[in-house]
Amino acid sequence: MIRVVGTTLAVLALTTCALSVPVVSSPPVTSGITLIGKGLVSASALDESGLTGNICQAAVPANCVSKSIFGGFGSDLTYTGHDNVFIAAPDRGPFDGLTDVPYVDRFHFLHITTDLDAPFPNIQTVLLDTRFLKNESNQRLSVRLERLLRTTTLPRFGLIQRAFE
Repeated sequence: MIRVVGTTLAVLALTTCALSVPVVSSPPVTSGITLIGKGLVSASALDESGLTGNICQAAVPANCVSKSIFGGFGSDLTYTGHDNVFIAAPDRGPFDGLTDVPYVDRFHFLHITTDLDAPFPNIQTVLLDTRFLKNESNQRLSVRLERLLRTTTLPRFGLIQRAFE
């Protein structure tokens, strides 16, 4: 307990000290966001899961993609802090999660680099590995959004809700 209080006080003191130092001359701050790169990932790219067969849209059974489709990972992307390696996870699978079979949840290791001197597309993405999310019994986790929406007590929103009412 004493250590935590000491750390907290040190941070507060540092913050208070930093805030009380007058700014002598600082360069002007520019507002806005600057686009520094664009990258592309093929819509037909496959991940490293090793899954076989297809997963189809529940409402349109003829609309299918490979179970090992590599996509939807922009929803959850984080930097590992090492060698431009990122971890990415699709949020619900293809077809907004409305599939004929449950989507097997997974995450990917990506090597992402940006060449600031190159013309767009200047972001290169290389898939290093794909791993499954598993529970404490080492069973793969999967979700079928339709079943989740029918059984959950969480609020439902928009078109997805209306599709199952």
